[in-house]
Amino acid sequence: MSLEYNLNFIKDKAKKSNIKKAISILERGFYTNQEVSSFFLDPFERKVIGDIARKNNIDIVFIGGNDKCERKIFVANYYYLPLEESNYIKVLTFNGSEIKHPDVLGALVHMGIGRNSIGDISVLNGLVEFAVLEEEANFIKYNLSKIKREGIKIEIKEESKLIKEKEDYISSTSFISSVRLDNIVSSLINSSRAKAKILINNRLVKVDHQTITDPSYNLDEGAMISIRREGRFIFDRIKGLSKKGNYHIEYRKLI
Repeated sequence: MSLEYNLNFIKDKAKKSNIKKAISILERGFYTNQEVSSFFLDPFERKVIGDIARKNNIDIVFIGGNDKCERKIFVANYYYLPLEESNYIKVLTFNGSEIKHPDVLGALVHMGIGRNSIGDISVLNGLVEFAVLEEEANFIKYNLSKIKREGIKIEIKEESKLIKEKEDYISSTSFISSVRLDNIVSSLINSSRAKAKILINNRLVKVDHQTITDPSYNLDEGAMISIRREGRFIFDRIKGLSKKGNYHIEYRKLI
């Protein structure tokens, strides 16, 4: 008996490859009925894995240090709830007055820490915290002492709880002729459709964490659109139609 799943709906090849790696971990738990845990997954990847687990009657939970975390690991075939998160992930913390999210990620990757081993990164009022897989924590603590020429002293939090700042959005509305991706991207960044198509074709646009390269891709209400160097947006809903038949949409930009 094998695990049942279908990944044909996934457009992003890199995303599909990552999900297949996660499925292989899930399959190991399925065949052995033993507890297994994964690397960090984004919300889209978690939805796919969660759907597969439910379809195959596999008990699964996701943890990332905070309920609001974007990146989380899964634990399948667990024995007790609630899980002790520190058995699977660690939250590291340090003070860094001028350090930003990309600086932390860049430093970790430069050390040879894989992106899948790194969870959310929080920078709040000079306090930096980030989640990693449990097995990476001590290596990072004792080997990462400087980021952007700023000396740092990393500590591992006793409880693997990550502080997350509240995300704020600016709400806006606009009119578009269709819910094609190029139309919506053009409206979100106030540019021409031609520029929007270039961004999409150059793999600089993600929808719900999937890289979409088809400008004619139709978006659903509630979709999150990430545009490289422009930010993240939520396409909330279609409010109605104008007299000319254009869609009146509501969206938010993360600030």
